[in-house]
Amino acid sequence: MNNSESITHDGEIPIYDAVRHLTRDEVEKTVRKNAATRQFDVTDEHLDVINSLIEHYKQDCRSRDCLAAHEHMRFLEEAYEFKGGGKYLYQLFDAVPDTRGVLMPIHELAGLPTLRLEQDKGFGTAF
Repeated sequence: MNNSESITHDGEIPIYDAVRHLTRDEVEKTVRKNAATRQFDVTDEHLDVINSLIEHYKQDCRSRDCLAAHEHMRFLEEAYEFKGGGKYLYQLFDAVPDTRGVLMPIHELAGLPTLRLEQDKGFGTAF
């Protein structure tokens, strides 16, 4: 692995830097505040998925830029396959106002930086 992978790109902050010191309590407080602003009811299921993704970022994004969405969506689909995978995740997060997909609303609610390639414009898919 070379050092260029851990350097910021175009002024973007790597995901790891945004999450490395976050606690579950801080995440929950931020998510609940942002959800209230959007008039969205957050459940324990939402918080579980959000915390799982943040733990994934802490473990897998320490030494490289992790701003491409597809690998994180794949992680979540596999982690929640027992509940229906992508279908379950889309049902949970597609209801967040003014967002689309799964990762976009999670990042908005948790106050995380946006991901590159968050949408596949060729297919009209939002992760």
